[in-house]
Amino acid sequence: MGRVRARIAAIALCVTLSGAALAGNPPPDVRVPPGTRADAAGILVSGSGLRETSDFFARDLEARGVIAKQIGPYRVRGVELTRFVSQTPATSWLAIHVLRRDGKTLIFFVPRPKA
Repeated sequence: MGRVRARIAAIALCVTLSGAALAGNPPPDVRVPPGTRADAAGILVSGSGLRETSDFFARDLEARGVIAKQIGPYRVRGVELTRFVSQTPATSWLAIHVLRRDGKTLIFFVPRPKA
């Protein structure tokens, strides 16, 4: 169980560090929930909670015909996380991470690697 928690914490840290570059600029093929804004550091902050934001992405991706595997929401060490991993090769993003930490719901986009 400790290994799983350490791995999830490592993933959350990687998301925070690697996703920050795309945080303020969502890919053009993804809509963000209403009320989402970029904070001073350029990180997207949702105006809704984790569940509402996760549900928004799930509905929007399905409506657009994007196949994405939803993982979570789950909680580890005070951080709640939902991940959407794209199964559609045409998307410009590989994953969307929605984190709730310190009372804020943060949105990160992980870019798809160049082929």
